[in-house]
Amino acid sequence: MSRQGPSQPPPPYLLDGRYLALEHLARGETANVFSGSDTWTGEHVAIRFLRSDRKTEDRRFRAMAERLFGLTSARVIRAIHTGDDRTGRPFLVTELLIGRGIHTLGKVRWEVACELSRHAALALRDMHLQGLSHGSVGARSFFVASSAEAGARVKLLDLGVGTRGASPRRDLVALAGVLHHLLTGEAPHHLGVIPRIPGAPPELHEALEGWLMAEDRATEITAVDMARALRALIDPHVEDRPRDAMPSTTGEIVLPKLSRVVFGGEEPKMPEDD
Repeated sequence: MSRQGPSQPPPPYLLDGRYLALEHLARGETANVFSGSDTWTGEHVAIRFLRSDRKTEDRRFRAMAERLFGLTSARVIRAIHTGDDRTGRPFLVTELLIGRGIHTLGKVRWEVACELSRHAALALRDMHLQGLSHGSVGARSFFVASSAEAGARVKLLDLGVGTRGASPRRDLVALAGVLHHLLTGEAPHHLGVIPRIPGAPPELHEALEGWLMAEDRATEITAVDMARALRALIDPHVEDRPRDAMPSTTGEIVLPKLSRVVFGGEEPKMPEDD
């Protein structure tokens, strides 16, 4: 999301008599995002308004908002309320996240790229287990959030709209594209050669190539498989230890790098594969 100003300011009145939009946070592809307040509870929230120059996306915006209310997962942004302002412009109220979008990170160390992608895969797992497919997964779909209560966590910002042809496998191929971007700083090129990643195990190159080609090869792949493979790449001995003896992969191997890349300092550990 861009930090440039909104195409339309927030309304100066309470939305549905309760929510007040305050400071502009970001300009997304279809929505402007503002910090806000729930005047009934005092909770800080985020409020997304459909951009005035994206009116043709009205139906899609509403569909994406409705989908969020059908899934409860700590790895998916929490939807709170949806409605229309007095002009008929739709808005969505969600929890307010503090952190950075994955698309802002650029090229990062391979361990960090794998850990971020592992948690993104687990977010997609929660979605797929509900029989849903995203259909438009990209780097902008994920956000690295941090809080004193929950620590650092990758959050899925929307559930897409399940466009025609959407499937869990296509979601994961798209996630492999996100991993490629984190590893190289570039989107994967169709039928292009995947560059070797300095310092990374050769298994990472093989896995990434297989995931990117999964659709063309009709390879079966699940989010759980991808998450486990990424975890094993970061910590090759993870399968040799009892589950209750596993240290936090992020805390021992990745967290210092992840914290500096994402937050500029030390942050709480990311959770295990809950």
